[in-house]
Amino acid sequence: MTAIQLTLRGRWLSLAAALLAAFAGVRAVQAQALGEGFQGRTMAHVEYLAGLGHRVAGTEGETKAIHYIRAEMEKTGLRVAVERFAFQSYRLDKAVLRTTEDAVEVLELAFDPYGPAGIAGETLFLYPAVINDPRQLSKAGVDGKFVVTTRDARLFLVGYFAKPKAAALVAPEDFARLKGKSGATVELATEGRRIEERSANVVGTLGADSAAREVILSAHHDSWEGPGASDNASGVAVLLELARYFARRKEPLPFRLRFVTFGAEEKGMLGAKAYLAQHQAELENCELLFNMDTLGGKNFYVEMRGGMKGLPPKKGQSQLPTDLMDKATHAMHGRWMLLRRDTEPDASNVPEWLQQSIREAAEGLGLAIRPAQQMGSDHRIFAQAGIVATNVAASAGKTHTAEDVPANLSAESLERVARLVARVVERAR
Repeated sequence: MTAIQLTLRGRWLSLAAALLAAFAGVRAVQAQALGEGFQGRTMAHVEYLAGLGHRVAGTEGETKAIHYIRAEMEKTGLRVAVERFAFQSYRLDKAVLRTTEDAVEVLELAFDPYGPAGIAGETLFLYPAVINDPRQLSKAGVDGKFVVTTRDARLFLVGYFAKPKAAALVAPEDFARLKGKSGATVELATEGRRIEERSANVVGTLGADSAAREVILSAHHDSWEGPGASDNASGVAVLLELARYFARRKEPLPFRLRFVTFGAEEKGMLGAKAYLAQHQAELENCELLFNMDTLGGKNFYVEMRGGMKGLPPKKGQSQLPTDLMDKATHAMHGRWMLLRRDTEPDASNVPEWLQQSIREAAEGLGLAIRPAQQMGSDHRIFAQAGIVATNVAASAGKTHTAEDVPANLSAESLERVARLVARVVERAR
């Protein structure tokens, strides 16, 4: 090897070493991008929120969560507003099915509690196996009938795949006694009343109110059955730490960032509906809403398969029934659920640029994600109104139970979701 070759080789090795060092430096910066102690702070948020017990909309637990979220946002330097809203629900005390010869108590009921009282119709008795299989259910001749089933039936499927007049779940012994009367007329008698409940959204803003562009990061702060560590203290915790990260970011983003925690998601995405109604005009400038719901597990799902469909003619225009915007769609403990086919349009708003951004961000992080669609959370309220919207979930299991506790969550998983969301936001158009 000549002296010239040795010199060139030396220079090349020096350049390669410099590039490797620079790359390592970039990796180190990325590793610290969310700040020292990210996992510890995130889990501290989860511990506090889950420690409140049930955070059901309108309860003391939810109120304490709202105060905590507001205080944490203010510490970060966000401009914070608590936007309160009222909604209607229904307290079902008793429901009875009456035939000409018999009367049985209803354990669970799918109907419209906000419509006219009194429902009568031709009965159709279906075993739980039929109810739980959409293919069998679609062939069962359900439309217009009063469906009766029994324990282990997933009653909500009736409203998704058929158009019954109502559907009732009764005790096995009552089902066995009555099933021979399929086709007979049945009447539903209910005792209950409408009730008004209250909740609130917490809205933190980073950037000028006058900004022409906006990106929203969101999560719901209420829980259902149990402390709700994964569902959804986890999403709120990641949101709070992303607010800290973006507030301290040296290079400002070319759009306003909103960090929103919604109330009453579990009762029908009512906080999202209230936010849409209140902020309709400014949502015309929203380029992306990225929602985080039920995190802390091993498998990462991101809504990115639905494409763009069912969108309104004008961005920000809701297609939801106006009379249901402030109505709960089900009750605690599963006593009743709303049975109306027009509760939510079949819409999706995940354009190709967002799908590509999610894929690139995940690849850059070495994160395996599972593309999903029609995930059931607040982002759907915005997608149907023409807002580009997606959702990430990584369930730690045990949701809607007393076992949904912080010990089941992975702090590393929460951080990986945060990195994914941050990268997508930083690449927003």
